[in-house]
Amino acid sequence: MDQVFTFEITPEEAGKSLVRVILRRRPDLSSAAVFQALRKRDIKLNGKRPRADQAVSRGDQVSLYGLPERTGKVSRPALYQVVHQTDQLLIVNKQPGLAVSAGPDGEPGLLEQVQADLNWPQACLCHRLDRQTGGLLLLAAHPDLCLDIRRQMQQGAVVKRYACLVRGVPDQGRAMRCHDGSRMLELTGYLEKQAGQSMVYLHNQKQPGDLPVVTRYRVIRIFAQAGPDGSDVAQLEIELVTGRTHQIRAHLAHIGHPLLGDGKYGRNAFNRGLQGAAASRRRQQLWAVTLLFLPTCTGPLAALAGRKIWTDPVFDWPLPAPDQ
Repeated sequence: MDQVFTFEITPEEAGKSLVRVILRRRPDLSSAAVFQALRKRDIKLNGKRPRADQAVSRGDQVSLYGLPERTGKVSRPALYQVVHQTDQLLIVNKQPGLAVSAGPDGEPGLLEQVQADLNWPQACLCHRLDRQTGGLLLLAAHPDLCLDIRRQMQQGAVVKRYACLVRGVPDQGRAMRCHDGSRMLELTGYLEKQAGQSMVYLHNQKQPGDLPVVTRYRVIRIFAQAGPDGSDVAQLEIELVTGRTHQIRAHLAHIGHPLLGDGKYGRNAFNRGLQGAAASRRRQQLWAVTLLFLPTCTGPLAALAGRKIWTDPVFDWPLPAPDQ
């Protein structure tokens, strides 16, 4: 049964984040449940809706509505799982549907959950994933570490790879060998990102303001005639050399092989056919599966130098038996 849970902020709790205080008061709740209550306006601070990052003061009155009764059992966050953790950095496996940071409306994201769960108030994102993309994400404990890690990532010391499902079987690109010896095909192009627009555009020839993009891929499996229109579906492994906004989605669509379920860059009729076959499918079939740390990694990444952190992709489209 739902109940109202109210309490007053003590001197020891003053200055801490509201979410952190609630999680300490109610260890049976997951951070996901608390953030969901914030989104639903079921948490009030002195009778008003608080921000996700709100700090509390002595004597503040906190009210929680619509939360379940205490169970005595400590819950764990459902929207991400910790894959690797030190006192300086964190690698998590993010679930699709969770934004990596708070939106303009104040809706909390993964970053805010990590800050509350780990008591890392200065934690920051070393890179980003789209809301509907699941998989591995690297965070640093504070901004100075984050700047160092981002610099190394920009220099190519950390290789990011993804798994995706696309319409058709691509064969475009220049054959090349990657850092770990795997063979891939390399695509190049130029990306246009216009201010105020949520889409990007790929060009074969550079236009004013365009940024160069490099995307590598290899075909992992082929599902013959598995598309709703009878076309083949392929599972790809993708390596990002550059990391531009929507790069994978836009680049693959540009060469005629859009991601399954991508409502922005894909083919709507094709996606509607997929939804008819599997009503639960509501997102682009893309997962961040690998972080490869090259031997050149230093500083906060030194302990990971030469290591590979990986996870299996989780597609919400039922895969038939592969043709190859």
